[in-house]
Amino acid sequence: MQDVEKIEKRLEELQKRKDKVDELSREIIRNAGKAVVLVHAGRLDLAKKQLAKLRQMLAKLKKIDKGFEYYSQQAKQEYAEALAFYVFAKEKRLASLAESGVDEASYLLGMLDLVGELKRHAVDALRKKDAGTAELCYKAMSDIYDSTLHLKFASAIVPELRRKQDTARIQLESVANELLAANNP
Repeated sequence: MQDVEKIEKRLEELQKRKDKVDELSREIIRNAGKAVVLVHAGRLDLAKKQLAKLRQMLAKLKKIDKGFEYYSQQAKQEYAEALAFYVFAKEKRLASLAESGVDEASYLLGMLDLVGELKRHAVDALRKKDAGTAELCYKAMSDIYDSTLHLKFASAIVPELRRKQDTARIQLESVANELLAANNP
């Protein structure tokens, strides 16, 4: 058992790196939430600055998360969601995988989470009597749902995919009902 000290040292290094991944991931998740709130508030200038800060954090995370991607995936998907919401609010389009800078699974999960933010945005627009924005949100929600509906992968490949697809469907139906009610008072 002469190698135990070497093993312990290596495992301690891995533990320290994992702790850094966890800490940075939590920070990214918190800051992505702030960016989403800023977009909802119409503060796109501040949201853009927040996203720039997040991009730097994401780059730092990618440098240290090798082997710990499972623990950093939520941070990546929250970043993808925040970025996509900003792009939609500013440019009325959906962000691409390349723009997000995250892996495929994180992008898909972030886009499915975006459906919830688009629902909230649509409902806020309807409250303000802005049916045009609500319709754009509905179309984007529908595009996300329709383009991901056929995807079926094990949760080891894309965790929570089926649940997020089901949630997106429910949110899409909810906005469809809200639009119908608004158009038929």
